[in-house]
Amino acid sequence: MFNNYYSITIPYENKLRNLVVREKDNQINFVDGINELSSIGKIKKFNFNCQYVVLLPAASLFYHSVALEEKNPYRISEDNILSKFAEVKENFEEEFYYDYLEIVSEQTQEREIKFFAADKEILDPLTEDMEKYKNNYLVSALPVAVFSVINKLVAAKNYLLYYKINNCYTLLTAVDKKLDLLQSSIGEEQLAQELEKSQKYYLNNKGIELEVLEGKSDLLKLGEMIELKADDFVFLTSMLWSISRCQ
Repeated sequence: MFNNYYSITIPYENKLRNLVVREKDNQINFVDGINELSSIGKIKKFNFNCQYVVLLPAASLFYHSVALEEKNPYRISEDNILSKFAEVKENFEEEFYYDYLEIVSEQTQEREIKFFAADKEILDPLTEDMEKYKNNYLVSALPVAVFSVINKLVAAKNYLLYYKINNCYTLLTAVDKKLDLLQSSIGEEQLAQELEKSQKYYLNNKGIELEVLEGKSDLLKLGEMIELKADDFVFLTSMLWSISRCQ
């Protein structure tokens, strides 16, 4: 009863990939490793007191960023957020589920909303078997999970991070430790060119040199916490984020 189980599911091409872990006494262990599923209902851990997390890759998300008034010290209301996106997407509340990050720059105190939304037609089939577990599951954006974990582990405030998901690459930047989602679905043959273009853009237009980080599991420094049975950066970062978010 006192064991904490976490199930992390990510849509992967035409199927789902799932990882279940147990966290106890600051130790993390895989339950079954990374498995491929046809639906969330196939997860065999529903008898556990489990937290279920669904993370959507960048390619299936609508992403938008809005600067907020620097002088406004109050948290922005959700009605205000939706009004900012009404011009971008019509019928937004009817067609999309959404989540967002509010980020404040350490250097300038500028505030931004990083907005992630998923089409209901994508998400509803994934979660239809989980209605009776409503209090035990969380849906969010995979780039947010990756960014949140890496920000805690690396010293650099300005970096360009690339990681592989669904046999393609996603590019994120952190400038002053603030997330920006650049591209997703980049093929391996275009990766070097896109990395170079992004570095040149930030250097030429913002005067910033970006440290380039490759998303791989040894970046996470997990050796003392977990036996690495799968060298899968996306799932390992998701696992760490889920445990910290759901505890």
